[in-house]
Amino acid sequence: MRRHLTDLVRLATRWRVEHEQVKSTANMVNLQRVRTISVVVAMINLVFVVWLAAELLLGHDLGLTRRWKWGLFLIHMFMGLSFGLSAWAARRLRYIAHSKAGQAVPVVMVVFALVYSTGFAMVDQWMTPAITPFLIGAMAVGLLAYLPPSVSLWVYAFAYGLFFYAIGLTQGNPEILLSNRINGMAAVCIGSVLSVTLWRQFTVLTLQQIQLEGVNAELETKQKELQRLTRLDGLTGLYNRNTFVELTIAELARAQRQGSNTSILLLDLDLFKRVNDTWGHPAGDAVLKNVAAVANRSVRSTDLVGRLGGEEFIILLPSTSLEAARRLAEKLRMNLEQSPISWEGADITSTVSVGVASTTAAEQRDFDHLYSQADKALYLAKKKGRNRVI
Repeated sequence: MRRHLTDLVRLATRWRVEHEQVKSTANMVNLQRVRTISVVVAMINLVFVVWLAAELLLGHDLGLTRRWKWGLFLIHMFMGLSFGLSAWAARRLRYIAHSKAGQAVPVVMVVFALVYSTGFAMVDQWMTPAITPFLIGAMAVGLLAYLPPSVSLWVYAFAYGLFFYAIGLTQGNPEILLSNRINGMAAVCIGSVLSVTLWRQFTVLTLQQIQLEGVNAELETKQKELQRLTRLDGLTGLYNRNTFVELTIAELARAQRQGSNTSILLLDLDLFKRVNDTWGHPAGDAVLKNVAAVANRSVRSTDLVGRLGGEEFIILLPSTSLEAARRLAEKLRMNLEQSPISWEGADITSTVSVGVASTTAAEQRDFDHLYSQADKALYLAKKKGRNRVI
């Protein structure tokens, strides 16, 4: 017995935590429903108000029948006004559903529905012993609004207390009164069970949706990271060879359509093997990262910088003539020479040889041709003593 009691306490605690997680979502859904349901109910009540007004004006009913129609008329009129007010409040609060007022409006609408259902059942006792309006109201409330069990139970307890008292005002037959009160208790129990069941279903589905959104976000992040890794060089963060070639082909096609020049710079670090042999490969990696950083700082935002592999880099210069490309290459060469890295208490200075190639739209040269021309220029720069632009 004690074990079952402990399990029940744990279940209640877990439910309370879960309910707090979905409460804000439930408020938003409830406000949306209030806006729709309240308008529909108000319109239906307007129809009944007009109908009953015509009955009262044109009919010749007397005594209890006339009192019954007047009772229905007044309840429908106030119900229509109340639900119209609920629709207006829900519309005003739709952007602040998490506020206290936004949380209160759906609960107020539910209370209105149960109060007016009780009123209809009470007035109907003058003509019939049935309590159908209260039965419908109790079950409709359980189906139409997502209320936490604690709120739902208090609302239904209040509704039954009101029903228990009100039904006794108009039903004088003790046996029928007892039967109606028992049936009212059954309606409240059914409505409460429906409310709690739908709330738990909503809670489970909402938590699953939140979990699914989290998983999807994580997968999307990993997919973006995977795409980044497949397009970028892992060490320097520059475009890798395949991506650079793809982007360059697209740029050459654009340049041919627009009639502009395109240039590329092919860079190769001078005597890079000495850095690895002297300082180790981690120092070599630091030098490569420094080259990437200096290159990104030296070029324009429209230029593309890539790493072909090893100590070889490449830069695409859209809408750039051969002379302009050489000036930018010289600027880059000087910036790198003046940007040593510190490693184990010493400065490692790097220099670079640069081969420049350019094409016009009229020449219609492809990437392979540009790369071949730049590679020849780079070879010549190495042959002439390195640390220069050709």
